[in-house]
Amino acid sequence: MNRRSRMAREREARKELILDSAERLFVEKGFAGTSINDIAAAADFSRTSIYQYFTSKEEIYLEILERYTDPLTERLRKATADAPTVPDKIRAFLDEVRKMKREKSDFFELYFIQRHQVEPRLPDALRAQLNAKRRRVENVFRAFYQEGVEKGEVRPLRAKDASNLFFAQIMGMMLLHEYYGNEFDVTLDEHLDMSLQLYLEFVGRVDDRPGAAGLQTAMQGIQKQKASVREGRHGTGCT
Repeated sequence: MNRRSRMAREREARKELILDSAERLFVEKGFAGTSINDIAAAADFSRTSIYQYFTSKEEIYLEILERYTDPLTERLRKATADAPTVPDKIRAFLDEVRKMKREKSDFFELYFIQRHQVEPRLPDALRAQLNAKRRRVENVFRAFYQEGVEKGEVRPLRAKDASNLFFAQIMGMMLLHEYYGNEFDVTLDEHLDMSLQLYLEFVGRVDDRPGAAGLQTAMQGIQKQKASVREGRHGTGCT
C-alpha cells in the first residue's frame, strides 16, 4: 500500500469514527441537543479537527443517513422484485421496512423522528440532497404501483398519491407507537397489520363495489381542481 492510499484509508477511518460518535449522540440527546463540541469530545477530536472533515453538524447528519438510505433502497428493490402481484409487493415492502427498523433502530429515530428538527436548518443544497434520498426509497414503491395500475391489479391512483398514502399510514403508526406505545393494548406489529389490510382494501380493484364509482369520480374531481388551481396561478403570474 503506497503512502497516498494509506492516508486516504486513515482519513476515511477518522470520518467513520466521527459519524459513529455523532450518531450515538443524536440518538441519545437529539439533534438539537448535540453540539459540534459534544461530537468532538466523544470522538476524541478537537472542534477544529471536526471541521477538517465536515462543514457542519447538518452535513454530519446527512452522511449518517446515507449509511442507511442507499442499502435500504436496494433491500426494498430486492424484496419486492420477485413478488408476483402488486399487493404482494406492498406486503414485501412493509416487511422489509419492519426488518430495517428492528435491525437499525437508530435510522428510524434519526430519519423519521428527528428529521423535523434538521430540515429547517439545512441550506438549499443539503435539503435537495436529503429529499433526493427520500425519493429514492419512495420511487421503489411508486414504480411497482404504476405497473399494477397498468396491469389492472390496483386502483388507478397516481403512483405519487398511492405512495404518500402508504407512507403516511405506516410511518404515522410507527411514530404513534414511538411516542405513545405504552398507552396501546396492541403491539406495533399488530397495528401495522391492521394498517396494511386497510390500505390493501383501499387500493384493491373495487370498481364493482358499492360507492366505488363515486369515490373514483371524487378522486378525479380533486385532481382536476388541483390542475385548475395550478393553471390559475400561472395565469396570474404566481409561482
